[in-house]
Amino acid sequence: MFTTMPAMLRQLSLSSVFYTTMLICLLLIAGSPVAAEPASSYSVVLASAPGKNLKWQLRESHLFKNHTVYVEQTMIKGSPWERLNVGFFKQREQAAALKNKTKKIYPGAWVQKASAKNIAFTIHTPTGLTKAISTTPVTTLKPKQATVSKSKQTAIPNSASLTEKQLDSLMQRAKTDFKNKKYSSSIRYLNALIAAEEHKYSREALELLGLTRQRKGQKAHAVDTYEKYLAFYPDADGSDRVRQRLTGLLTATNAPRKSLRMTTIKERDELTTYGSLAQYYQHNKTSVDEIENITTLSQLITFFDLTTLHKTTTFDHRYQFTADHVYDFIDSRDDSEFRFIEAYYELSYRKTGSSGRFGRQTLRTGGILKRFDGLSVGYQFTPDLRLNVLAGLPVDIDNKSSINEHKTFYGFTFETGTFLNHWSMNLFYFDQESDGLQDLNTIGADVRYRDKKKSFFGMVDYDLHYKEVTVLQLNANMLLAQNRTVYLNAYMRKQPLLATTNALIGRQEQSLEELKTVLNNEQIYQLARDRTANSETLTIGGSQKLSEKYQLTADITLAHVGDTVASGGVAATPDTDTDYFLSTQLIANSLLMKNDSNIFGVRYYSTDSSDTISFIINSRFPVSRSWRLNPRLQYDIRELSNGRSQTRLRALLRTDYRFSNRILFDFDIGYDETFETNNGQDLGNNNLFFTLGYRWDF
Repeated sequence: MFTTMPAMLRQLSLSSVFYTTMLICLLLIAGSPVAAEPASSYSVVLASAPGKNLKWQLRESHLFKNHTVYVEQTMIKGSPWERLNVGFFKQREQAAALKNKTKKIYPGAWVQKASAKNIAFTIHTPTGLTKAISTTPVTTLKPKQATVSKSKQTAIPNSASLTEKQLDSLMQRAKTDFKNKKYSSSIRYLNALIAAEEHKYSREALELLGLTRQRKGQKAHAVDTYEKYLAFYPDADGSDRVRQRLTGLLTATNAPRKSLRMTTIKERDELTTYGSLAQYYQHNKTSVDEIENITTLSQLITFFDLTTLHKTTTFDHRYQFTADHVYDFIDSRDDSEFRFIEAYYELSYRKTGSSGRFGRQTLRTGGILKRFDGLSVGYQFTPDLRLNVLAGLPVDIDNKSSINEHKTFYGFTFETGTFLNHWSMNLFYFDQESDGLQDLNTIGADVRYRDKKKSFFGMVDYDLHYKEVTVLQLNANMLLAQNRTVYLNAYMRKQPLLATTNALIGRQEQSLEELKTVLNNEQIYQLARDRTANSETLTIGGSQKLSEKYQLTADITLAHVGDTVASGGVAATPDTDTDYFLSTQLIANSLLMKNDSNIFGVRYYSTDSSDTISFIINSRFPVSRSWRLNPRLQYDIRELSNGRSQTRLRALLRTDYRFSNRILFDFDIGYDETFETNNGQDLGNNNLFFTLGYRWDF
């Protein structure tokens, strides 16, 4: 054991003097006159919303430090609007540059000519700053509050962005103007919706904004909007539509795809095919005590993904095929490494959103079942309520057998979508049998909450047959003041997951059908309980942003696995002591070159078998827009419980190069050397390994 452990880092809070100074600046700046802008200057509109005397909050960013942030009032179609602006710029190019930098926090920003006559009041000047958090107007003011003087307006953290009535009004106006081909005004309304906090129209508004910009001919803006949609909502109901539009824009310069035409003018069929092909060769050569070199790994991994979408005015047809294959050059006779990952046909009814899917597929929501061969049917009651019915054969993807011959299941999942602006929930029920015995019978739910400063995920899975909780999970992330974040992950589960097939662990029988010839059902169920242990894992961590360049993170993980009893000719497994994993990292950006990323880490592991301390340096350098270099160095010191000691040094270099936006080349090469002392005898081995491959998106 090590005589000392890494000291815990302590964070010092800022003094009350700092808060007092900030408060004084807030009051002074809110009442300060607006700085005069240069003649013929430009400004960046960060966000806009209907109403007057709104209270605005500025999202914290160093980009605004040397600029004036102010609110202007204007009239649009006879209704009052307010805009949050950053100025002032002598040239439009300067304003456009700032707008591009603020895309992540203000995706709907645009550039306009600055006008002094509409300026209402100033929030920030280059000489001072009010309290700055997120930018959203608060319009739910009482009448007497709306008349408060502008100098006394303050930011209200965590306030609602827009009222329900305003959200409905903005969305209705955006849709109406879109139908009437008034794209400019529709974009303005959609930008106001997107700039607000997460709400019921967030996903729909982002998709409609991309389509509106596409119809207006702003292809670059449309591509950017569609990419954001897929980043935020990769598995949403509209993701296929958005992905198809994005593919169409990116391949607009290629020869047009052939599409099937119906006999009528109004109806039209569209056929789109896209996918990817990736291949990687892996090689590993080991030298033991410098006696001889042994090739321990030499294989080619191939991954293929193909999607075909056939869209009509009534139905959408999706054909999905995903598979991988491993060819072993050391033992080429092994031809069992081909796996069907997904292979299904899906039919969707456009009018209601209901759909059916048949084949090998992955369950996206709810429960412990992840992949199965069978049928799933979903009925969309409303845009936010969906019921799915599933049945088939569960798939163990690591088992190369094509069809499961022993297990069958059926189940239900109920998706609520987003409600109360931030919540979503899925309910699920599964009943699974194996060789005529109840394998598992679970009911449960997962719940999510997300806003700009915190997110939570919780899941519970309860087995009705064994009357035990099989999974209990909680994940929480919170953004605190002064650029601090904290997170907690708690996970309690049965290990392996409680199922009747656990009775086969340690037995000679290969199936429950064979086991039933020597044991009765109750004995089998008891064996399954005996072979299942309790497992608990808890991780608590956080991060502190030290400056624009540096960030500090630290976390601790505690893990424990309980014992199992001896029964049925199978020995017991002992209870493990609690394992501890401590980690701290200093992250430095743009340290050696612009936009590089560097991680300096120290990790400490204390387990039953050994104590290990690791020192890690991991960097990523953008040599060019298409080429990245990623060197990594790690040094481990390990003390084993049997008295042996080890040290290991590993060096790794990874690089990737993107060619023509569709082909990505990867190359990794590494070397590690291990020194071991055992009863005064020095031993050692080294490994030289590399991976070479490519990925082609078509």
